[in-house]
Amino acid sequence: MTAFIRTNGGAVSPRAILNDPWLSQFFADAPERTAEAAIRLDVEETPDSYRVRADLPGVAKDQIQVEINDDVVKISVEYKREASADAKSLRVERASGPASRAIRLPLAVDAARAEAKHVDGVLQLTLPKQAPTAKRLTIN
Repeated sequence: MTAFIRTNGGAVSPRAILNDPWLSQFFADAPERTAEAAIRLDVEETPDSYRVRADLPGVAKDQIQVEINDDVVKISVEYKREASADAKSLRVERASGPASRAIRLPLAVDAARAEAKHVDGVLQLTLPKQAPTAKRLTIN
């Protein structure tokens, strides 16, 4: 819990602010917590397909899984941290651990014609829209 020391009839002293335990966690040498593993992406729509670009820095293409299920696309990866046995971490901000992102598109995707490229840490998906299927019912 944060406690402020009040002096001079209600004013907060600068020393009290700097000694605040909540604020001091931002200036610690090696924070215990790390960044949350997340996948940032852009989605564009063209008349015949969707284009998805996902930032996956430091992830090899064989470590990326893409699943297409009708109108849902899921991207899964695992960020790994390279640890040195002879060095002490002073700051750890890069994400590590599993991350996944699923998005629902307005129309179903033709998974058989979908394409994926991994260039300079960016996954590029081209997802053709599935042709709408209409079925005419006969009335008996």
